[in-house]
Amino acid sequence: MEEKKKKTYRNFTRSEKAIIRAYVELMQKKGRSRITVTDIVNTADLNRSTFYAHFKSADDVREKIQSDIINELTSSLNKRDFRNALSDPYPAMMHVIAFIRKDAEMYKMLLNTEGANKFLKKLRDIVIEKCLSDEVILPYIKDRDEFEMNLRMFIGGYVSVIEDWAAGNINMPVEKTAKIMSDSVKLCVHRYSSK
Repeated sequence: MEEKKKKTYRNFTRSEKAIIRAYVELMQKKGRSRITVTDIVNTADLNRSTFYAHFKSADDVREKIQSDIINELTSSLNKRDFRNALSDPYPAMMHVIAFIRKDAEMYKMLLNTEGANKFLKKLRDIVIEKCLSDEVILPYIKDRDEFEMNLRMFIGGYVSVIEDWAAGNINMPVEKTAKIMSDSVKLCVHRYSSK
């Protein structure tokens, strides 16, 4: 009985991976065009009932891919020591860029599909959360609300630069843009810090 459960689980996992691979393949072929369930099942060579055993819609597949990426990035950031991220946010920013570069074409495709705004918001929230968990600088910030508003503006700009990079709209190296934004955050910290 246990062997049958393992086989069922393997088949379930295999078909889910096939659906995700098909979605990625379709992103490469169709770009910003809408991907349908029919497109996915035809590409994955699966039937619709198998698809619906895993997902409710094609958008659910994209959201699963994005959620998996966000979870992987969060885990990657949590393994690093960014307790002092506000003193120098450049390493954290470059860590995110390096993470994205590992599979740049995939991220470029994801950022150029419908629903990219939710993904970008999650990415922004992760970086903001890392900065707001700074144990060294944060206790010395005088006007926390105003500081946080400025920080959100800078990090939003950073995420926007990543989006522009994915769209091919950035002529400057992303390392330089991260440095410029990191310096801006440091100036903001200096302005609001009593340290």
